Order: sequence, then C-alpha cells, then structure tokens
Amino acid sequence: TDVISLFINTQGGSCYDGFALIDIIGISRLPVSTVGLGTVASMGVLILSAGSPGKRIVTRNTEIMAHQFAGATEGKFHEIMAATAAHIYLENQFVEHFKRHTKMNEATIRDVMFNKSDRWLSPTECKKYGIVDEIVDELPDFSAPIKKTSTRKRK
Repeated sequence: TDVISLFINTQGGSCYDGFALIDIIGISRLPVSTVGLGTVASMGVLILSAGSPGKRIVTRNTEIMAHQFAGATEGKFHEIMAATAAHIYLENQFVEHFKRHTKMNEATIRDVMFNKSDRWLSPTECKKYGIVDEIVDELPDFSAPIKKTSTRKRK
C-alpha cells in the first residue's frame, strides 16, 4: 500500500494555510502518515493530528506546544466586529478539528489546547489525548497496513 509520509517540524504558522494542508490530507486517496519530530508547535499540532488513523506518530524527544491562536486587528468599529466574528469562527474550527481527530471532548480541548499560556505536551500526553497514535524510537515501515486503532471519521 502506498502511503504519503509528512514529516512535521515547525513552529507553526498561518491557521488558514494549515487548514488548507489539513484539507489536502483529508481528501487524499492515499493514507497520510504524519510524523512529528523536533518541535511541533501551534498549527503544526493540528496538522500532526490530521494524519490517517494508526499512522500519526511522534518521536520520543519531540517537543509539542499548543496555545491559543493569535491575531490583531485595527480599523473602524464594524471592521473590528467582523474580525472578532472571524476569530470566533476560527476558534470553532479548531475545536471541531480536535473533536474529530483526537480523543478529547470540548472541555478538555479548551483546557489543554487553548490554555491561557503556551502548553507544552509530552509525547505521552499527546498519545493519551489522541493527538498521535504511537511514540517511536525509530521510524516504522510506512507501507504497512493501517491499524484500526481509531474511530475517527473521514469526510
């Protein structure tokens, strides 16, 4: 079986660019293995969790950091209100993504992933929360059949 392997080592980046990549992973006809190594922060955590069930892995020494997304706006009142509505929509996208791709419920997502400050997670915590399926010391054979370890639904 062919598998696309996406190695993720990132400080994060644009939410909209990240969701574009997540959409590509979701519509891929091939399974996508996401591999976190080094540092996986911010939007990178969402991308890591979006891999095919059983194919989301992290190396033992990876640092994983989640936090509230950031943005700034200025302008007239109606422009600030429009930006506020866009931020609320984006927050809901984050929550729905984590509900779909992890074992967390909304309360846990808001506590862990939207903490008031940066939240550093160990690989073990990421596995516990269902962000990843496996912690590895060496890279597996990515062409092996997908294990049925998750009930995540693909659209």
